[in-house]
Amino acid sequence: MTTDLLSLQKTINAASKRIEEAYHRAARAAGLSDSAFDILYALHVAGEGCSQRQLCELCFTRKQTVNSAIKRLQQNGTVRVEAGPGRATHIFLTAQGRKLVNNRVIPIIDAETTALNSLSPQQRTALSAGLPRYADALVKALDATGGRR
Repeated sequence: MTTDLLSLQKTINAASKRIEEAYHRAARAAGLSDSAFDILYALHVAGEGCSQRQLCELCFTRKQTVNSAIKRLQQNGTVRVEAGPGRATHIFLTAQGRKLVNNRVIPIIDAETTALNSLSPQQRTALSAGLPRYADALVKALDATGGRR
């Protein structure tokens, strides 16, 4: 591997970790676990409720983790769970959940938008083209090492 690629990899990894840590701090400041924060964010983005399976896909999180977080959010009155078709369940924000999203999640979305706005249009275009392609290639390479089960 060339020195340029190693340097780029180091830069990407450092940026990813900084971003991950910033989201973790934001979740903690909201009084939420990382998974609960991700679920509230996903419910907001998804609109009026979604299935537990959709939440797993939107949050890139395992079913067990999502299920545990939903139970805690349900217990504290943030979400309600309704039966869907078949064995599916649908999760909805309660009034308390919508208030929490308005106070804690929407400011994060605003911060994301502000950060993107700090990039030039050319940088945003390059990021939107390059990042998903890099993620796909990395997932494929990691899965090839036996990381996928």
